[in-house]
Amino acid sequence: MDKENKKKKSRCCGSGQIPLFVALFLLVGTTALYFIFVCPYLVTEYHFSIAIVNGVLTFLVYVMFAQATLTDAGVYPRAPPNEEDENDLRQPLFRNIEIKGITVKMKWCETCRFYRPPRCSHCSVCNTCVEVFDHHCPWVDNCIGRRNYRYFYFFIFLLSIHILTIIGFTAVFIVQHRDKSIDKIIAPVIILVIAALASFPVLGLTIFHTGLVAMGRTTNEQVTGKFGSGHNPFDLGCWNNCCTTLLGPIPPRYIGYKMPKRKKVKPPKTNEIKGGQIHEPLNLQHVQIELEPVPHEPQMKPIVKGGGWTGIQTTSNQSNNSMSSLSRTNYRHVGAFEVSV
Repeated sequence: MDKENKKKKSRCCGSGQIPLFVALFLLVGTTALYFIFVCPYLVTEYHFSIAIVNGVLTFLVYVMFAQATLTDAGVYPRAPPNEEDENDLRQPLFRNIEIKGITVKMKWCETCRFYRPPRCSHCSVCNTCVEVFDHHCPWVDNCIGRRNYRYFYFFIFLLSIHILTIIGFTAVFIVQHRDKSIDKIIAPVIILVIAALASFPVLGLTIFHTGLVAMGRTTNEQVTGKFGSGHNPFDLGCWNNCCTTLLGPIPPRYIGYKMPKRKKVKPPKTNEIKGGQIHEPLNLQHVQIELEPVPHEPQMKPIVKGGGWTGIQTTSNQSNNSMSSLSRTNYRHVGAFEVSV
């Protein structure tokens, strides 16, 4: 565990983060040069809406970039150590499950010590298993999985639009200032070159992932050839694939997830009576019934009945006053009982 923590700490700022810093520098630097040298001329010459559109696009690109970088991709926590599973050789390498009539293999992960769910894969860079693993992107320094795939897709999609707008408006600026000195167009030329070079991989990546979303596949499945010769059981149709992947609910994080607390049921209160304890009934109903007295017993003793109801007999005043005028064999007692319903 200590070695793993040291590796994670060393990855926080190291050679693995160089692509991230390069991408951030190019994105921020090129956009800043565009807003300093090109955008003011376009606003004064044409319309101020150009600056608004470019500003909104830039803001959305930065937000999606941050979300793709900082959001947990869907990392599965490792299984706790178990003495019975110390020997991994006893575990079969694959287990087969059937999804929509198609057999899908689940592979045993020796590092995380569990069978990977379908579409899950172990990232060699992050050393973790990721749900619906797509790929590890060095430009955002994060795995792309189920929880952050939509942010990655929207990032490259908006970045493609942003690059195309910068190329178009910068080309207009250079054409209109071609007669002026090189000092005034050197910055727009640099912006145009950087944007043109970045447009090829970004546009190609956007088109590639648009096709994957429509087919309901991941980059890992496409590259490794899974479901290439047969039907993909995870394909829901073009429209449903797009809605589920890009607009569907995001599952919670598995690492650090806490089960919701259940309300504790308080034990029922008890009432002490002579002879033991009885539980207090949930609902009480007052019932009066007539009891036939036992011969040669003028006074009735307290009675406790079972079977779902409890009570003590109480004799009414009317019955006591009329006892002297009636014979012992003819009088009746009216008893009041509390019955649990």
